[in-house]
Amino acid sequence: MDFKHKTDFRRATATAAALLAVMAADVSVAGDGGDCPPNPEPGKCYEKVYLPAQYEDQAEQVLDQPARVETRTIEAVYRLQQKEVLVRQASAGAPAVYKTVSEPVLVTPARVERYTAPATYRLVMTRRVLREASFDWRTIACEGPARRPSASH
Repeated sequence: MDFKHKTDFRRATATAAALLAVMAADVSVAGDGGDCPPNPEPGKCYEKVYLPAQYEDQAEQVLDQPARVETRTIEAVYRLQQKEVLVRQASAGAPAVYKTVSEPVLVTPARVERYTAPATYRLVMTRRVLREASFDWRTIACEGPARRPSASH
């Protein structure tokens, strides 16, 4: 088969899928499964119609992780402070000797923080069947003494 457009291929695929669904469907839902409707009225014409399944999609928010209390330790903060320290006292004409040293000075002490992490949710999609696929008989307009399906398609 030669398809000139992608839509032609998609349409052919959809038609084939629908035809397969019709052929594979359970025909026992329409009377005894024959080619006549159950209890037909004389003088009326009927057509067997495929009714596809109907679904309802539902989105539900589901708890993924509950709220929780967490703790976090924050380390102490220090800065270096320089100061001069006497190494040797002045004596008999010799000056005193000093040395500059750096020592850490506490700026902010270490602490433990507690905080509440909020709950997280995720979206779950579910599909519910509203009606199963089936066949039904519909009354149609009669054309002449006997209606025959057209072969135009």
